[in-house]
Amino acid sequence: MYLPSSANQSGKHRAYRADGTLSTTSPKLLLPEAISRTFVSIQNTGSAVIWLEHGSARATATISAGVVTAITILNGGFGFTLPPHVEFKGGGGVGPAALAASNWDGRGQIDQWATPGGANTLVTPPTYNHQAKAHCVLTAGVVTSIVIDNGGQGYVNPPELFISNHPLDPFGCADPSVGGGSGVELFTPGGTYYLNGTFCHTNTIAVYAATAASYYLEYAP
Repeated sequence: MYLPSSANQSGKHRAYRADGTLSTTSPKLLLPEAISRTFVSIQNTGSAVIWLEHGSARATATISAGVVTAITILNGGFGFTLPPHVEFKGGGGVGPAALAASNWDGRGQIDQWATPGGANTLVTPPTYNHQAKAHCVLTAGVVTSIVIDNGGQGYVNPPELFISNHPLDPFGCADPSVGGGSGVELFTPGGTYYLNGTFCHTNTIAVYAATAASYYLEYAP
């Protein structure tokens, strides 16, 4: 976007067309990750329902006694060339864990005074809550497992898993064929997915149809 009366006001703003067809039941990558996009429009121009996905693989965490003990993959994606990154978000339990007191250690006690009420009786070092860590394992471009490297500590609720493509892999995408159709459903005729203005994601975008289908795609970087 250029400001009025700026030197580049008359500069060209290019939009690209990348229409296509789906002749198999395999997912197809439409757009890789990009540094920026200002406009995306995808329209179903055929007679079959098209499913559209964007972003990376997806998974959920399970906790036990405040520790992440298992991860369930919901969408392993496809087309990854490098294992995506895994981050754990939220779940509570931020900061030091509750401290358990033991016997009075005698600090500050003079001439056999009675142990003062509410005194600090801690004699063991505190343990601190911390986030879990994990990494993805790929098989033929699909995230087939997520290995827990450190289960973390102090979680009150299961944390959210934020999975993002490796910085050197702009191609891996969530799989729109999972479960017979996943993501945004573009009905016929003319089902449209449209983003413009202040919000337009830069993630990978992929499509899938159970039978032969066709689509219109226009986007601007």
